[in-house]
Amino acid sequence: MNRQLIAEIFDLNPKETPVVKRIDNFIYVIILLSTLVVTLETIVPLEYLPNLQAFETIVTIVFVAELLFKLSVFNLLFARHEKLWERVLLFAYLLIDIAAVVPPIIFLFNEGGHHDYFLTLRLLRIFKAFQHDHSIELILRAIIKKRTELIKSALVVVVVTIFLSVLLYEVENDFEFGDGIKKSSIKDIFTAMTWAFAVFVDDATGHIDGGLSPTTSLGRLIAAVIGLLKIGIVVIPTGIIATGFMEVIEENKIHLQYQELKAAFRKKMNDVLGIPVFERPRTVFTLRDALFIHENNMFSILETTKGFRIRAVQSDEQEKYVDTNLVEYYAYQDLTAYGGKIDRENGKHLIISPNSSADVGIGYFSYCLSELLGADLISNELYQKNSLNLKYDFDFLNNELYWKNEQVEMSEKALKKLPLKQQAIFQFKKDILKLKEYQHILVLESSPNTKEDFEIAKMSIGTCQHQLLMWLCSNSENVFSIKVKQKNLENYTYYEYIKNLSEEVKVLIR
Repeated sequence: MNRQLIAEIFDLNPKETPVVKRIDNFIYVIILLSTLVVTLETIVPLEYLPNLQAFETIVTIVFVAELLFKLSVFNLLFARHEKLWERVLLFAYLLIDIAAVVPPIIFLFNEGGHHDYFLTLRLLRIFKAFQHDHSIELILRAIIKKRTELIKSALVVVVVTIFLSVLLYEVENDFEFGDGIKKSSIKDIFTAMTWAFAVFVDDATGHIDGGLSPTTSLGRLIAAVIGLLKIGIVVIPTGIIATGFMEVIEENKIHLQYQELKAAFRKKMNDVLGIPVFERPRTVFTLRDALFIHENNMFSILETTKGFRIRAVQSDEQEKYVDTNLVEYYAYQDLTAYGGKIDRENGKHLIISPNSSADVGIGYFSYCLSELLGADLISNELYQKNSLNLKYDFDFLNNELYWKNEQVEMSEKALKKLPLKQQAIFQFKKDILKLKEYQHILVLESSPNTKEDFEIAKMSIGTCQHQLLMWLCSNSENVFSIKVKQKNLENYTYYEYIKNLSEEVKVLIR
């Protein structure tokens, strides 16, 4: 069986395919039946035990097979989930799987031991049900998502309770009725605090049943306020978790819609180019009508996932301002700190698109050209000079960091300590420094001043227009600048231009 399919079956969030559903339902039924059998062993007559033990043997074989399959793909599952809580959950499920098979195996060799402590361990298998209905993950995700709010609300309750407990002690301390006939039983702050928390947990400490209670009017008033806090302890966290639960459900819905959106940009045969390429950018309205994804959800997907972006363009030459939003996909192969990368096994040439974020159409143009030429691709899809988003305001064309070669040798741990912008450009440099293995480097940029559809020029340090080209020329003798007419890029229907350019480039790099 394919390892990827097995990993999909045991994934924390498996795809809802018929095969996965059938296997999930089968194991789910086996779990419930095996739990019922463990329970019946304690009540049925002894003559029926062999039949139950035979069923237990079958169940154990199923669970052992499941455990072996899971162990065979555990590294894939671990790599799929980078969040700490997800990895902890994977290990927890693995321990439950082990607990579900080891005691029954011991029990099979110890027929008289079905009433010993192994019975409790065998019942742990009921927790395996959470692996196949995934409800526990929703609850955990809701709690983790709202952990800050839960901690803050709990902190408020604890601080107020401590304050009221101290106040209660001050009021009740050494209080007497008449001539000292009756003294208050709250004689220290610790007793006042434990009594207050006993109110929250229905007298788990036994203070209230033991007769411990305020005796003064003011003390009883404070006790009433403490009693009201109990409502906050139950209602506030419940409301927070419920909100988190609804948000997690909505996130699951968004994730499924993200998969649909990603599938819409899958590779398709292009009649002009004669090869399959990823779908060109589409308008938000087209995708909404085709996929039935609401615009709000569309923007949520684009905000929370990588590999997509919104591009504002003019739908008509007569429009004074941009009036249409395009959804653009750039996760062609690998997503990086700066954007996208394609690293082919036998790529002899490299295409660099340093301004895919700033210039309309040039990123997709570069990708299609790389597919036609079978060249590697490095494309800055995130950063641009004077970006409205301060996080991505970074110039990849003219930057002094290109000349700081010592940063390229930094370890991954040291690199992560740098600002994200610097991480991006050093990763950009590191990927390009493979350039000495390439025969030709092609740098694509859009230009409003180009008379022809495109212009190709071999670069030298003296003819470079910006620092990126200068740095490239200092490392390679075969650097070419390709200027593409900006107007041709704006409507993304430039396949003929790409085909013509590829023919010229093939002659150049022959």
